[in-house]
Amino acid sequence: MSTPPIQPVSTTPMDYDPSDSLRDDMDRATWLEFAAILLFLVGMFNVIDGIAAIRDSKYVVNQVLFSNLHAWGWFFLIWGILQLVAAFAVYKGARWAVFAALITVFFNAIAHLSAAKTYPVWSITIVVLDVVIMYGLVVHSGRKVST
Repeated sequence: MSTPPIQPVSTTPMDYDPSDSLRDDMDRATWLEFAAILLFLVGMFNVIDGIAAIRDSKYVVNQVLFSNLHAWGWFFLIWGILQLVAAFAVYKGARWAVFAALITVFFNAIAHLSAAKTYPVWSITIVVLDVVIMYGLVVHSGRKVST
């Protein structure tokens, strides 16, 4: 004689439906976290590109729009560090970081257009990531961000 299997007891009603404000808060937090993670990723790409340009790596081609490769290397290194700081602060919920992140992402998209001649796929990829980050920051940063 075998005993029937024990059924787990659910503490949540089957027809649970979160309120609209709770759902909005969850969507906002999820998009902000996603934007922060993407910003961290783009910042790391910029740091790597900056170091490669400064060290005259074969990875980077010396065909820049203006100035020289070392100047662009320092620009992307410093810009990437700023993006890493902004990404961390956005992830932690600082209101000032959303504005700083928007500025760094906006100018990063413009700066990567300068490499469109030598690295078209990479430039377009970074610009698309920047636009997704801008969307996450602008549309979903409006409410309840701690200072």
